[in-house]
Amino acid sequence: MAEQLNLGDIFDIPERVYQGDLVLKLTDGVAHPEATLAQYVVTDQLAESFRLALDLIQSALETNRSKAAFLHGSFGSGKSHFMAVLSLLLSGNTAARRIPRLAPVVNHHASWLQERRVLVLPYHMIGVTSMESAILGGYAEWARRHHPDKPAPALRPQPAGDRQRAPA
Repeated sequence: MAEQLNLGDIFDIPERVYQGDLVLKLTDGVAHPEATLAQYVVTDQLAESFRLALDLIQSALETNRSKAAFLHGSFGSGKSHFMAVLSLLLSGNTAARRIPRLAPVVNHHASWLQERRVLVLPYHMIGVTSMESAILGGYAEWARRHHPDKPAPALRPQPAGDRQRAPA
């Protein structure tokens, strides 16, 4: 008679799980790519989502136009993990680009991924007072951290009257 296996014999299952234990903070996911990629499982749906995201980014780069998208899902559904892996792909992380289930997507986008340098600025929007302060402040903080010997970027918000408005 074969010996019976329990899930605990195959997987490391914690005895207790607390809020936040299974959540990846985007900035941590990018800062620790080995751990992020070791935990990531790419499904067919995720591969398609990466294709759509990279198609959008490629289109924005080729047309020199800003484009936006949003990522939605319930708490713990993997939004930050997805964004961390996408950030690693855009940053040229070779381990992320070698994920077998993403190979067709990466190969399709290989030409521009190899020739373009994409500045990825991962940060959280929780608690920010405005989109402008979060985005421009995030960029300024990144520049200070990665290029302390360079002058701070000259950032100034556009006057309200100069902003383009969407047609009604």
